[in-house]
Amino acid sequence: MIKRRALDEVSKLPSIIDRDAVYVGNLEGRDNYVVHGEVTGDADLEGALMLGPGCRWQGNIRADVVVVRGRVMGDIQARVKLDLRATARVTGNVSGPLIAIADGAVVQGEIGGDSVINHYRERRTH
Repeated sequence: MIKRRALDEVSKLPSIIDRDAVYVGNLEGRDNYVVHGEVTGDADLEGALMLGPGCRWQGNIRADVVVVRGRVMGDIQARVKLDLRATARVTGNVSGPLIAIADGAVVQGEIGGDSVINHYRERRTH
């Protein structure tokens, strides 16, 4: 069952890459991550990846649930749900069974043809 809010999928505390951190390398495994800093590398996660408004990610992302508030230069593939918040800026292709796109989010690339796409206006501040 797909829950309405992407953050409802997170059942344990995430690992955090803080605002002042720069991470170079790939993230792999079964964990949830919150990223506020800068990452150069790819992700392949069985879990959720949440990118904060100040985040800059350069590389491809594959995860169960992906929430983007920052900038991504690379392709994003969500296995369950992709949520592009109003401040999201993606330069790359996005795909997943369910893609939620807030008013103001920008995707410069293709959106998966088999995806169910839901456009919405953000009302929550968290």
